[in-house]
Amino acid sequence: MVKFLNARIWLILFGIFLLIGGLSGIGSVESEASKQWDGVDLTGRTLDIAASVEVVWVLNVALWGAAIIAISLLVSGHSLARVGVVAIVTVTLSQIVVATYLGVTYDYGQSAGGPPWQFFIILALAIVTLVACIVNWKQKPIRVDASVHAQPFMQTPVKQP
Repeated sequence: MVKFLNARIWLILFGIFLLIGGLSGIGSVESEASKQWDGVDLTGRTLDIAASVEVVWVLNVALWGAAIIAISLLVSGHSLARVGVVAIVTVTLSQIVVATYLGVTYDYGQSAGGPPWQFFIILALAIVTLVACIVNWKQKPIRVDASVHAQPFMQTPVKQP
């Protein structure tokens, strides 16, 4: 079970999903804006503004993904698990809070029939990744035997002419 819950692998997988999901949405921002702001006459400048909201959103998600991938490659051990918990909770809460705020305040996504199916896949992946990080929270750091590195190199004396 511990091998299945490898924090690094799940963080990289989660980051890849966010990165690819975010970047794949960049080509459809106008149609997504029209779908999410249904009932609003989106033409001209209003369509540009609505599409801009979508651009910011998908780039935000893609950058979160890239950051999580970088974190998972640069940090190790229990520090990775702890930073991973913070990253997963931050990403998930930020997306839920923003979507909820836009929905309640501006009727964003209200006519779309609820969150898209991709949301549930990402949420499930976030939960598994969060569990993997929590399980590895107290992982012992890898110890390096310093005595191996402390031995001096053999030097041969140099003869003076």
